[in-house]
Amino acid sequence: MGRVARNSLAGLALATMLAIGAPCLAAPTAPSEPARAELLRRAQAGDVGAYDLLADSYLNAKGDQRDVEAAVRWLDAGVKAGDTGCMIALGNLYFAGQDLDQDEAKALSLYKAAAAKGDALGAYNAGLVYETSSEDLTQALAWYWRAAAGGDEGGMYKLALAYQLGRGVSANETLAVAWMRRAAAAGSVDATNDLGSYYLQGYGVPVDEVRALTLYVDAAQRGSAVALANVAAAYRNGEGVAVDLEKALRLYALSAKAGNLTAYYDLGQMYEDGEGVKASRAKAAQLYRMAAESDDAEVAQTAEDAVERLESGSSETPIA
Repeated sequence: MGRVARNSLAGLALATMLAIGAPCLAAPTAPSEPARAELLRRAQAGDVGAYDLLADSYLNAKGDQRDVEAAVRWLDAGVKAGDTGCMIALGNLYFAGQDLDQDEAKALSLYKAAAAKGDALGAYNAGLVYETSSEDLTQALAWYWRAAAGGDEGGMYKLALAYQLGRGVSANETLAVAWMRRAAAAGSVDATNDLGSYYLQGYGVPVDEVRALTLYVDAAQRGSAVALANVAAAYRNGEGVAVDLEKALRLYALSAKAGNLTAYYDLGQMYEDGEGVKASRAKAAQLYRMAAESDDAEVAQTAEDAVERLESGSSETPIA
């Protein structure tokens, strides 16, 4: 977020700005996906490594080509053969409860089975189940530690957040920074973005706006819509770069289109105040309404308050 005086979102703690969001279970990834016919040939020949890829091809197919039963059949076969990728993929289906009846106990059992075979991703997902479903931070952190020890960037990132927010452990800036750096080095886009916020705000490190911007740009180039908004804020506020309001507007718009609805709030402010664009309360209200669709309750409420303020004709501006 930018540090604009009347931005009531700018004053949100790092806990809100960086940590809130729907949990995202990690899934095994593959460098490439051969055609389904080739995958089927490999699977039928007993290549267990093709089972989860084949299942994924059935789940991601369009229309009549989508076949959940076939996907589950191959995943079950992979689980019986001891393939951890299949364990995690089937666990994700049970946890999500969209293609199969939701069964978090089954999901957790599958994640633990994968972790028992040394799969750090399984340990990470087990931690997520304990954190989000059981709200058992002690168990969650134990599994995140196991994931991090196995080299999983998600586990490292979760430990960084735990020390940052004091969730399940005592807050510790030094350890938060250490784990955030490790997670970023391991490839975590979220950690790269958050480490940028550490440098911008001087959390556990000296304030370095140029370093912060470099990290934001890195994360944005790797697909983070939140980081893209942080780059926009840097151009808006002159943090590590010269002020460029037109560029800030473009970047906020790109961030919003990429799914970061909070960026609509920032755009609304710029239109309301005429920052780099002709002032328009009507356009600002429209953008605030779009921000009010955010899944983040605090963002949505702040945006709704802004709409109500404009519709009532108030000229008062909220202070962060």
